[in-house]
Amino acid sequence: MPHLELLGRVASLPVVRFGPPGAFLGLRRDAPDPQRAPVILLPGAEVPEGTQVGDELDVFVTLDSEDRPLATLARPRLALGQVAFLEVTDATRIGAFVDWGLPKELLVPHALQTAELRVGNRYAVGLVLDDTGRLAGTMRVAELLRDRRTYAVGEWVAGEAWRNEPGLGLFVIVEKRQVGLVPASEPHGLARGEAARFRVSHVHADGKIELSLRGLAHEELDRDAAHVLERLRVAALRVGDGSSPEVIRRHFGLSKKAFKRAVGRLLRDQSVTLDPEGLLVPARRPADP
Repeated sequence: MPHLELLGRVASLPVVRFGPPGAFLGLRRDAPDPQRAPVILLPGAEVPEGTQVGDELDVFVTLDSEDRPLATLARPRLALGQVAFLEVTDATRIGAFVDWGLPKELLVPHALQTAELRVGNRYAVGLVLDDTGRLAGTMRVAELLRDRRTYAVGEWVAGEAWRNEPGLGLFVIVEKRQVGLVPASEPHGLARGEAARFRVSHVHADGKIELSLRGLAHEELDRDAAHVLERLRVAALRVGDGSSPEVIRRHFGLSKKAFKRAVGRLLRDQSVTLDPEGLLVPARRPADP
């Protein structure tokens, strides 16, 4: 059926007629008789005021409570083949229901779960068609995250923190369709499922991408230098060029490389000095006693 090709996707469809339930949208642009072509219902409560026959509307195609095709102007948090973190609202004998942004919640059947889903928690869920042709959620998301869209180094992308791998770093779900890596050398402080903007820092030959939460070095330098100086002033920290990366990360949330760049700026500006032990000392401000 034509609607199955659009199920779980956003489509631009023409209004072919109106009826008591709402507007009927055509599913076949090449139909010789639009009035007899397959249609899908957009409920009357969602039809924009002033809509006329022939107007095109961008709709998401889903199923109603009786599994009939239905159009909606609402946008769920993910489309077919995408992955996003969704909150569990109910756990039943047939599976768990998650909030995906539409009135009819999305079912994650037991067969598509890889762990017990607890109400109130958020999990990475993908949108798929099950064996019966219905939309369903799945926790088996690895197959859905193999997209290799071409990104440019320096491009900023939206992502959600997925999982930490010791020695490797933080894996991130990028734009709901592929995986990127924030290397372990960069501190991030993100919780699982937390959304953030990431800069593409490297693109491998196979299309895999490395990410950073930080901008380019020259864009970050002023901010990092100000942060280091403020921390030195308020916390009386005993740190210097010889401090370990772990100590620097704990006190400043910076990699040692970023810390050294910031300190170099502060030394040139005479905002800090070094004591005989090589520790950083903030310069006195005019108002200091």
